[in-house]
Amino acid sequence: MPATAEESRLLNETIYSDLESNDPVREKRAVDGLNDFTRTRIREDGVYRRIIPMQNIGNDELDRQVGTDQPVKVFDREPDSPAAVSVPFGAMPSNLYIKGDRYEVRFNRIVTPRFTKDVDELRTWHMDIRQVISDNAIKDMLAEEDGSFLSAVNSSLVAADTVVPTSGVEQWKTISGGITRDTLWDAFKIMPNTPSNIETHTCLVNHITINDIAKFGRDEMGGDMAQDIMRNGWTASEFMGKKWIVTIKKGLVPTNRLYMFGDPRFIGKSLSLVDATLHVKREAYFIEFFAYETIGGTIGWTSGLAAADFAA
Repeated sequence: MPATAEESRLLNETIYSDLESNDPVREKRAVDGLNDFTRTRIREDGVYRRIIPMQNIGNDELDRQVGTDQPVKVFDREPDSPAAVSVPFGAMPSNLYIKGDRYEVRFNRIVTPRFTKDVDELRTWHMDIRQVISDNAIKDMLAEEDGSFLSAVNSSLVAADTVVPTSGVEQWKTISGGITRDTLWDAFKIMPNTPSNIETHTCLVNHITINDIAKFGRDEMGGDMAQDIMRNGWTASEFMGKKWIVTIKKGLVPTNRLYMFGDPRFIGKSLSLVDATLHVKREAYFIEFFAYETIGGTIGWTSGLAAADFAA
């Protein structure tokens, strides 16, 4: 529930008092309150983290590399093996030398601009300063996370109607006929058509595209769901046996495009080395703050990705 003007004023007075003090404990208390709010918003709103959940990693879990001082973590990829065969009695199976591939996750730091404010101006604020910090700092970090991830997805899928070298099939297709029950099921054939036979686990569309799906009638959607959507709007988190994520980031997820993702275990790794943190510093009568995090992610298996563009 949003804070009232009086609650926001009292909150700002408390933060101002803590930051005004030379006592490091009180300053730490003000910063900690902001840190807790920051981390919650990122976990709640990020599209990327909802598709591949972020795992925390410590220094002792990192792998040293010869050519760099930067943090790296190496993961094993499941080795391939030929199918079993029938042999006559008295015969031995053929030899297969076991060899597994590996891939690495490299980390990078994401930072927001450094915001500054005269501390005396905080005395007159009636808005929640936590919301101001969230709006100015978190949006940029979320956009950077999601943008980098979807850029990697697009690169892995190469281009629409193009064969992906790692799978030998098209994993990003243009489907004519608009968005209908039939064309959606055709889209769900794309990922299982790879040699890995992975089924779609999560779907990602923007908030314009979901309205075309919400237009499905009772004969297409089945049961009373069409009536519920007409009354209450799209509220389903699961539909057609898949988890659906709806985003307002139309610049990253274009209208009439459906991104499909397999179970996170069949995609890759997403790691957090330094969780989202808000650095706050007061010098004289100025307060400055910026948010930062150190995360890493790698798509370790491209067959866990697919996309469909619906053409009229």
